[in-house]
Amino acid sequence: MKTLFIKFFLAFWLCLLLAAGLTGAVLYALRDDPELRELAEGPRAQFMLESAQAILEGKGPDKLQALLSKHPHKPGVPVYAVSETGQELLDRELNQELQQRVQQALQGQQPLAPGVLLAVAPDQTRWVLFMPRPARPLAGPEGPGGGPRKKPPPPPPLVWVNWVVVLVASTLFAGVLAYWFSRPLSRLRKAFQAAAMGDLSARLSPPGKLSRPGDELGQLLTGYDHMATELQTRIQQQKTLLHDVSHELRSPLARLNLATGLARQNPEQLEYNLDRIEREAERLDQLIDELLRLSRLDSGSNHEPDTMHDVMELLAQVVDDAQFEAEPRGVYVKLTTAIKHWPMRCDAELLMRSFDNIVRNALKHSEHGQLVMVSAQEADGQLCITVADQGPGVPQGLLSQIFDPFFKHGDKAGQGLGLAIAKRGIEQHHGQVKVELVQPHGLQFVITLTKPTH
Repeated sequence: MKTLFIKFFLAFWLCLLLAAGLTGAVLYALRDDPELRELAEGPRAQFMLESAQAILEGKGPDKLQALLSKHPHKPGVPVYAVSETGQELLDRELNQELQQRVQQALQGQQPLAPGVLLAVAPDQTRWVLFMPRPARPLAGPEGPGGGPRKKPPPPPPLVWVNWVVVLVASTLFAGVLAYWFSRPLSRLRKAFQAAAMGDLSARLSPPGKLSRPGDELGQLLTGYDHMATELQTRIQQQKTLLHDVSHELRSPLARLNLATGLARQNPEQLEYNLDRIEREAERLDQLIDELLRLSRLDSGSNHEPDTMHDVMELLAQVVDDAQFEAEPRGVYVKLTTAIKHWPMRCDAELLMRSFDNIVRNALKHSEHGQLVMVSAQEADGQLCITVADQGPGVPQGLLSQIFDPFFKHGDKAGQGLGLAIAKRGIEQHHGQVKVELVQPHGLQFVITLTKPTH
């Protein structure tokens, strides 16, 4: 049995026992003898009271005491006689209510209540006579009308029976409540232990089985599931990225080793092999630069830009550079917009790099005679930039992966980091970018930028 379950169980159990004990103590302290709660009335009670009154006034308290002492319970409930000093004739205790009635009768504060008689003994002492209501009908061997005597009500349950009931009920209630609280926390502890060992597959609230979606414990379990899912996704992404990086680095390194070996074997082709070594070194340097840039964007280490730049001017420069590069291949890049200026606080280099990566991706997949259309329009305080090409596009099922690092489709050259850097660079400026297919073929990237409010 776990420590948390024991603590919860003992706390609830002791609390219930204490509440039951205090309630019982209060009820016991305020208890009232049911046989002395009300006064007996009727002809039989009146006859017995008048007989006791006659004996008390004629022969004195001693005679009445002797008579009542011989048969104290024979009539069912005996007659009570209380003197003006508050002493009951047979030294029987009176509850507070009856004591008040006796004092009122002796002081004459109000008329005598039914069932109460006032008697004066020969020694001039005053006495109050009354009979408490009997617990069962005052009848002889046969009940009224000759019927059988009514059976008295069953006696109240024993005290130990009440305590047994309280113990059983409180134990069951405390056990269920402690189990209800401790079970999800125990599952959470085991899940954290498994996560510390590298196992993030445990889920505490599987779909359709969450029994407490609204309370704090349910939110805690759901929060752990979200955390574990996010960590598992990030770890898998890091593993995939590490695999892709090692693969991308292996190819230029292999070509470097090959060129070095050829240069040693054929000194006549030294210049050619040195040029090949230089190109491969540049590719490695560019790849490492892209990886470092992607790492900085993922870590969020870039500071918030505080310099104003004209986004339309940056976009126009990117389009001009792309058009200069595309002309020898017979590909056209065109910018259409009615917006002349759109200033915002931004990192000009990062934003231009993001635009350039998207436009260059369109150029890379465009053939001779095709057009890359870049357009910009403003709506609701947002700048919407569209880059559409007429290339082969990608299958619909791969659109969601197009911004993943080292994603490649087809045989076009490249490191596969451009679109990933573009997406993170735009998001760094609180913007969004999405991709969609266009008809009859091609891709369209839609960039949405919003000016910061501060």
